[in-house]
Amino acid sequence: MTLKINKADERTHLLSNNPSQTAVNIIQDIKNDVEEDDNGSSSISMVNPLKESMETIERATELEFTYWIMKKRQWSRIQRGTFTNEKRGFSILWFLFFMIVYGVYLFLQIYHFERINGYILEFILMGFISFSLGLLVPRFAVIVRIVFLEGYSTLYLFFIFDLYYKKQYYIPLISLGSGVLVFTIICFFVYPYIMRCIFSITGAITLNVDKDQWVRGESNRFTIKQKNLFQKPSTCIYEGPLLDGRPHGIGTWMDTSYQGELLTGFWEDGIPLGPFESMENDTRSLLVNLRIIYGTNGGGKSWLDRIPLNIGVASIECCVSGNFFKGYPKVSMIKGPDLCKCQNRCTCIQSLLDKKYYRHIDDDKTITSVVVSLDKKMDSLAISGFKPLHPKNKTITIEVGRQNNVQELVVDSNWISSQSNEGILFIHGYDHDLKDALKRFAQFLALGHFPNYIKPFVFNWPSSTSPLLYWCAHSVASDNDNHRDLQKFIESLGQSGIRNLHIMCHSMGTRFFLRSFSKIKKAFAKRKPIVYSNNSNNNENFNSNSNNNSDISSSSSSSGFIQQQQQQQQQQEQDKSLKYINKINLTNLIFLNPDYEINTFKNDYGELRNYCPRITVYADHRDEAIKMAFRITQKRNLGNNIFGIVDDDGGMLDVDIIDTGDLDSNMSERHHSFFNINRLMVDDLHDLIVTGKRAMDRTSRLKSVGDVFRFSILPSTVVVV
Repeated sequence: MTLKINKADERTHLLSNNPSQTAVNIIQDIKNDVEEDDNGSSSISMVNPLKESMETIERATELEFTYWIMKKRQWSRIQRGTFTNEKRGFSILWFLFFMIVYGVYLFLQIYHFERINGYILEFILMGFISFSLGLLVPRFAVIVRIVFLEGYSTLYLFFIFDLYYKKQYYIPLISLGSGVLVFTIICFFVYPYIMRCIFSITGAITLNVDKDQWVRGESNRFTIKQKNLFQKPSTCIYEGPLLDGRPHGIGTWMDTSYQGELLTGFWEDGIPLGPFESMENDTRSLLVNLRIIYGTNGGGKSWLDRIPLNIGVASIECCVSGNFFKGYPKVSMIKGPDLCKCQNRCTCIQSLLDKKYYRHIDDDKTITSVVVSLDKKMDSLAISGFKPLHPKNKTITIEVGRQNNVQELVVDSNWISSQSNEGILFIHGYDHDLKDALKRFAQFLALGHFPNYIKPFVFNWPSSTSPLLYWCAHSVASDNDNHRDLQKFIESLGQSGIRNLHIMCHSMGTRFFLRSFSKIKKAFAKRKPIVYSNNSNNNENFNSNSNNNSDISSSSSSSGFIQQQQQQQQQQEQDKSLKYINKINLTNLIFLNPDYEINTFKNDYGELRNYCPRITVYADHRDEAIKMAFRITQKRNLGNNIFGIVDDDGGMLDVDIIDTGDLDSNMSERHHSFFNINRLMVDDLHDLIVTGKRAMDRTSRLKSVGDVFRFSILPSTVVVV
């Protein structure tokens, strides 16, 4: 296809900071421009806009690649089925359609062909099929509906022409129906290529460049206009930097056609790899793409056998508002999984960060909000994304500053940025492979929209992909080799600069983590304060003592031996101090519907508290998966426990137990896997992780009931009060 390159008028920058210029206004303005162009109100020049720039005229056609990538995304969403707030169980239009068609069938059979005797069962069968399709077809995606209609049409013709006793027509009719079905499926997959051929033949696409000089790597603005046979013309706009003629870097794409999208984020070689945010035109559905760093050692037979540790980065696209498209979240691998070949200290994650494989959607945005809370135990302020220069800092000054002509919040010098040294690690439960874990955690992160200083990580272990292998996964969760891989992954986090880590474990992931804790605790710093400045003081004291000793020993004959001994001791002190440099503070332990025995947890509690100040358990007495685990093991489980845990001395363990039994939105009948899609759960976890508040301080949604906390929520059946 050849694109016509024309020069168009300058338009307002899509990335403008003007708050009044909303996405809806932008789309409407572009539509008005298209209508004006169709009425001949704009003049188009055939002058080459590139002139003597670094690129050539042929390179402009590279935008065709991006155009078809975005169209393929659009058609894919249109053809998919969706979950919406509207009831899709019944559609009066589809039901009436099938009933009318069935009525026509009865009229032809009874009054035209006069077929009554011996056809009653045929009438009943056709009526049952028509009635069922009228009820069920609206539930499915477009391609499934078409297939159902083709099958129904074949059966319709079979009965109308009374081919039941004419066996010579069986093969032709079946061949015809199968051919149409195969043709439909082929067209479904090659539809983008068909449209490319049509547009190429008709010349329905033109490209307008809004700059006389196209400069490589700088922000440029291009408009692609598409003429349609049965709809109004639509416009696509890309604004951002190009590399070899394709979008590359932070850019914005706008499409005014039905279910086109306004997408802003990171592009690479003409493809929106993410992270990005996208809003559909007309439907206003929102999608978010984010990246997660992962480690995996699962991938053998039925995902039960261990493989060597592999590390990589994945990009996951999730629905966060409006229509929820079937097949989402969608996972694509940005890097890896690559085998970790590090022998001693693992630097794989540091390498991924240095090479910018991991990105956050807010990395290039200015600070517009700061969360300030009270840390009662430390008697000081807690500022999200910042740490105090001095302990127990009770004051903060926040001012409005300006960077690159953009306003932002500036914090005083007594608070320093955490510099993205905080992370959250998700360990999945039973019956998950790597993609399942990435999808589940990404949906949670997309709904929670966590700040960019908290980096997300996933560890995938061989938990099987079959519900019949529970005991096998139960055994794998206690395997030392798998625990060593987790230890290596966490130590790699420390090597990459992560100093504060939140760990979320779901279901059997709790067992996997707690069984491995005796090994992985080496990567964590104990709760007793380790002040690194004291190490230098200790070294100075040691050095002063050494000097005194050397002065004394200088008058003795054994001075050489004493100096050697002092050097060895000094080296040991330095090694000891270096050993703590990469230690990680275990900030939060969060167990979601944990599959772990209560009595065993009591035994582990003391050691856990030595490393972690906040331990939270989300439990549900309705959890069917945990009930099944109880039937198998015959041991009381944390996941079903909605009471305080009493230790052997009769006291209560300092654990926040959250009873989720009142939640009834976005969950299946199993009540086991909803933490990533239930809005209240996501918000509560966000509060716990970002602000560090204990359950007693999260009073906006939690209420204390005895020794546990419950969500303050009305049943979904209450609609009027």
